[in-house]
Amino acid sequence: MKGHRKTCGTDTMMVRLLPCPDIVMLAQSGENMWNTIQYLQAADASDIVPQNVLAASYERCRMFDVRENKRRIDDTLGEGETRNFLQQNGKLVTYGRLVIMEYMGDIKEASDLFIFTSGQGRILGLWSRPEIVSAAALIGLRAGASLAEDSAGTNAVALALAAQGPVILKGEEHLCRIFHDWTCVAAPVISADGTLIGCLDISAPEGPIHEKLALARSIAREIGRLVGNKISFGGITIRQREVLALFAHGMSYKGIGSVLGISIKTVEEHLDAVRIKMGMKNRRACIKKAIELGIL
Repeated sequence: MKGHRKTCGTDTMMVRLLPCPDIVMLAQSGENMWNTIQYLQAADASDIVPQNVLAASYERCRMFDVRENKRRIDDTLGEGETRNFLQQNGKLVTYGRLVIMEYMGDIKEASDLFIFTSGQGRILGLWSRPEIVSAAALIGLRAGASLAEDSAGTNAVALALAAQGPVILKGEEHLCRIFHDWTCVAAPVISADGTLIGCLDISAPEGPIHEKLALARSIAREIGRLVGNKISFGGITIRQREVLALFAHGMSYKGIGSVLGISIKTVEEHLDAVRIKMGMKNRRACIKKAIELGIL
């Protein structure tokens, strides 16, 4: 079996291409043994990842001095910065939430943690049961936090973005121990014009890994397809876009309010604001116009 040997500090890395063409494995020997990672690639040739991607991830983490025993993600935007970040990525946030929720069904019944990030690995949103989201927040996983390698070490999102291909990463294979309870699958979100715009990660303590990877890839493709539309929202806010999208998919005012954590009255106010901004006579006309423009 052929491989490329690389040296990083006092440790030596070996990257091997296994007989199975869809799996790349990295093993490292030295005083501090690094865990083996399995990288599941897509069937398409365009998704094949260079052999040095995984080795480079570990090497960069060493250079960034990312500690295995860190207690939480430390690269997190402040409250105001997070609002600006979400506003700047409004279209991505809107369609990401919509598509993820469609696949998840009722969030209250979800057992997995869905993490959606920008193309730079900064979190745009997390969805799961409240107790799971709360547990994630304890280690710094929240909107505005970065899953880039210099902040979170080797992880599924960072690898998927670097390789622009799908990833499976078992708990103990993460660099940082705070992620060792999670098995993660991640797929990059790529727009119709080929631009890398985000990443979708599904994390869970256990479960059918390959089925979760297929789900992550399906969600990522759908988000990329929708966001690839270059139509402007014309001043409609992030929350107004979310309300309109959920309303267009047949959700009741009560259901929209429950999902977004707002009152029925606020839902109606958002829909009225959209109607006025779009110059339509009623809310249903807004949906029709939005579909015609390619917004929905």
